[in-house]
Amino acid sequence: MSQIIEFKYHIQFLLFWGMFCCVGVNSTFAQTISIDKLMKIRPISIDEHPTTPEENVLFLPMDFSSSKFTIKVENIQIPKNKKVISIHLVYTKYRQIDTFNQPMLNRKRFENLQEVMPQLFESKDIEWRVFEQRKGKNEKEAKKMFHGFVIFIKEPVSAETLSADKALINKILLSYRDSIIEIPEKTVWRKRKRYEETGYYLPNLSSKRDKGIKYNSSSIWFREKEMRVVYDSIPKRKVKARKKKIGIFNGKILKNTNEFDALMNKNFTGNWGVVTDVTGSMAPFSAQVLAYLKYNQILREKGHYAFFNDGNGAPQLIKRIGSSGGIYLSKTNSFDSIYSTLIKCMENGDGGDIPENNIEAILTTLKRWPDIDSILLIADARAPIKDLVLLKYVTKPVTILLCGNVNGNIPFDYYTLAKNTGGSILQTDDVLDKLKTAKLGDILEVGDRDYKVTERGLILTDE
Repeated sequence: MSQIIEFKYHIQFLLFWGMFCCVGVNSTFAQTISIDKLMKIRPISIDEHPTTPEENVLFLPMDFSSSKFTIKVENIQIPKNKKVISIHLVYTKYRQIDTFNQPMLNRKRFENLQEVMPQLFESKDIEWRVFEQRKGKNEKEAKKMFHGFVIFIKEPVSAETLSADKALINKILLSYRDSIIEIPEKTVWRKRKRYEETGYYLPNLSSKRDKGIKYNSSSIWFREKEMRVVYDSIPKRKVKARKKKIGIFNGKILKNTNEFDALMNKNFTGNWGVVTDVTGSMAPFSAQVLAYLKYNQILREKGHYAFFNDGNGAPQLIKRIGSSGGIYLSKTNSFDSIYSTLIKCMENGDGGDIPENNIEAILTTLKRWPDIDSILLIADARAPIKDLVLLKYVTKPVTILLCGNVNGNIPFDYYTLAKNTGGSILQTDDVLDKLKTAKLGDILEVGDRDYKVTERGLILTDE
């Protein structure tokens, strides 16, 4: 087996744009898959397809320039408790003769796969991809490379987990009502460190100081005054009184409504792409997003909606920067379409590894709807951005709403994304903007909070 050849970052991005962004493949082949449709998939050019053995990955090899399997494929069974999530057709670009017809060989390979495993062509949820390997420069090298199909399988999301998440979302939606509260004026205080005399004098000899000896006068020895550090607070600024819209939900199922309140107090103008992470334990936050969209039409009518789960629960072998997949686009901005798209995304994956494909989801959304003015990224504060290398391709400002942000700090990845795109970070009470010009060590004021710009991101401070 060949070793995994890591994709180069710039190549990863080109691949990302050339492969229908995974979502395109899913939406294009929404019904039973025909070979004619599979033949329209644009090949993804890579050095070499990974072939390292991994759980939940099946290899169906063929010889170079052949459509016949080299193993008994009919003996391979998909476990009953698992489902196929993706299939790759892999071949080599090298040609023995210039007149060789690669598309004809690919068609024959699809036909042979359909003959021995027809059930694969009856599923609407499988991602099909075609990979053209460049590494083999001559016949000898090409014959050493893998050719044929790679099938990725996984265990479906637990029915119990999915049912519980859906029930939680529905209960939150049904329990919602909004309200307006008065926030009184608030003084923001700054801690101050100062020194004051204690009334005592210290001996000149360190040995006496170590013993704690002190004197009541300076005497002829010109003893040093003892000083102590005193901390107190002085007024720094006032935050004006205001009215604030909030959401009220059933407190037994949703005690914290920070994410909903942040959306309620943001003025959305222009066309927005709303990109939402639905991995892991994001259900309570997804419910707040849905509640806002259901009962507040302004953003819903001006928005386009994408949900991502970082690869449909795929094994790490299939995940690559810019092409992890698991991105679902709502066909319309009606609430029913948004709701069903979110649920489908949840059903097909829960993320797996912690870092998420946030940038891939943003780029997919911008490609699908180029008229978008801004992106609203609703992300898990606990999950780093794994594809930050693609940031330079994001051409629209990104406003970020971090969910589950327990300590209040803004992780470096999300600060960088907002800063470099000219975007902002949405807070419950205010918006952190003007990040473009922020420098290390700067103190950013927002509402009654102060953030210090550090190499770890934005850290709450009382300076």
